Amino acid sequence: MILSKPDILAYIRKKKIQFDREIRESDIAQVSVDLHLGRKFSVLKPLPSHITSIYVDEGLWEAEDLWEHFEQDEYTLHPNKFVLARTLEEVTIPGDLVGLVEGRSSWARAGVTIHVTAPKIDPGFHGSITLEMFNFSQAKITLRAEKDTPAQLMFLRVSKPLEKGQLYGTKSSDRFQHQTEPIPRTKKPPRRRV
Repeated sequence: MILSKPDILAYIRKKKIQFDREIRESDIAQVSVDLHLGRKFSVLKPLPSHITSIYVDEGLWEAEDLWEHFEQDEYTLHPNKFVLARTLEEVTIPGDLVGLVEGRSSWARAGVTIHVTAPKIDPGFHGSITLEMFNFSQAKITLRAEKDTPAQLMFLRVSKPLEKGQLYGTKSSDRFQHQTEPIPRTKKPPRRRV
């Protein structure tokens, strides 16, 4: 069952769904909460000619020399380009809900996708949400931090609430827990696998 606005408001008032900043009632639509664009963006750098492919594993996230990071008020997303962005809001999802991030139809009509393949936010997750943005249009799109709301977060009740030890973030492999960047950045020495 998808939570409606009255249920979302009740969960927020009871601090079951938590945001790190005030969520105004105007940020909540019929069945979703609008998510604002944050100031942090990450892109995969063009690969040197001697690298023909990469592995999608923890080495990718730790290879700082493969990523370019920006923190700014505006970012121009060029046609046929991809950027990872973070939401301004950090959210905590309780054990009886799962979140779904969906793009806004106005952004889709302008040719911008908001998530490529990862809409699910697990019970127990805490952090900002990474938006996987691609520009299919012929126009440059200026992304504006705090002002733009390209995504919305919906909440669904799970069939049985998860216990504390079952929540996202309880395993060391839950690397996106407490994320504040579009990609998980660690303090470990970088290990690169290409």
